[in-house]
Amino acid sequence: MTHANPPQFPSALAPVSRSRRQHLKALALLPLAGTGLFAGSRQALAASASCILAPQMTEGPYWVDEKLDRSDITTGTTRSSVLNGVPMSLDILVYDNNGQVCGSNSASSVQIDIWHCDAAGEYSDANGQGQGSTIGQTFLRGYQVTNNDGKVSFTTIYPGWYRGRATHIHLRARVYDASGNRTYNFTSQIFFDDSFTDTIYQKALYASRGTRDTRNSNDSIYRGASQAVEALLSTRSDGSVQAEVVIGLSGLPASTTYRQFAATGRNEGSAQMPTVVCDLTAATADVGRTVDIYVAAEAEGGALYFNNGSTWVAQTNGVSSGFPAFSRGVLAATQSLTILQGMDTSALGRINLYIGYGTDNADLIQNQRFALVSVLNG
Repeated sequence: MTHANPPQFPSALAPVSRSRRQHLKALALLPLAGTGLFAGSRQALAASASCILAPQMTEGPYWVDEKLDRSDITTGTTRSSVLNGVPMSLDILVYDNNGQVCGSNSASSVQIDIWHCDAAGEYSDANGQGQGSTIGQTFLRGYQVTNNDGKVSFTTIYPGWYRGRATHIHLRARVYDASGNRTYNFTSQIFFDDSFTDTIYQKALYASRGTRDTRNSNDSIYRGASQAVEALLSTRSDGSVQAEVVIGLSGLPASTTYRQFAATGRNEGSAQMPTVVCDLTAATADVGRTVDIYVAAEAEGGALYFNNGSTWVAQTNGVSSGFPAFSRGVLAATQSLTILQGMDTSALGRINLYIGYGTDNADLIQNQRFALVSVLNG
């Protein structure tokens, strides 16, 4: 896909007057250089819970590959230490951390297993290690596969405790190829704020076990991590708990992310009169699709312009929708486009140039096919 007659900037790139709300909406799509793309629909959870690069941690002695595809892991048991535990909803958002700012690139099709002890401090399908036999039971175990937003959700209870360990949940992330072969395997653990846990453990079922002997500060596994993953916790009006976790994973296969999409820019002109040529590599799954190409400029001061194929159009009402396309056509594996030429930009201050594609505005935002390709006068 090429553009034979590249459009020009307007002769005066004056800042656009915009409210603070409009500016924040714009920043939700067009970040500053190096921060990665934000799309509001993908970032609702990440906005409240910080993304943490998950450290590799031991799976512990209680891992059993039960292959239980279920979001509610409290089912299939009559144990009071499960059924009467404090209900908890656990949302986990998974990001690819390969060469990315943590929280920039959602990871889909990642199988997330979790398992943890009940309010009595016992695991299912286990025997020994200081607990009674629960062989053949499967409570508080299960997996879900991340959606296009990198999200999985579980219904469970607030974990109990057992001697020598702080309150925690085990997590395993796996990826399988089309033939069912495992291509990624990673284990970590999720921890809980001690003050929040103290409040939960005042409830009868938990309090009946006495005072726990290990907090985060003296848990060897917690202390052994450069930064342990802690859940963001809140209590609902009904007494249940909402837990949110945002993690970045390193070494994920490219198939789980949008890293196959790439865009780079180069200036083939001068600093004063740039000719910016962009090489865009489509994600494999997108080759052959009919899409819109989008080209945007963020001027110094935050003013935004989208190139409609013949001129630069000021975007004054945010960028959640309604912005014009640069061109439309069938995606090749690679394409080269000239997105700026023939203009003296030296007096315009810093300009960030972006390029992306999608079937429409919503598809562009949802799939994050958008990248910073050039910074002029920076």
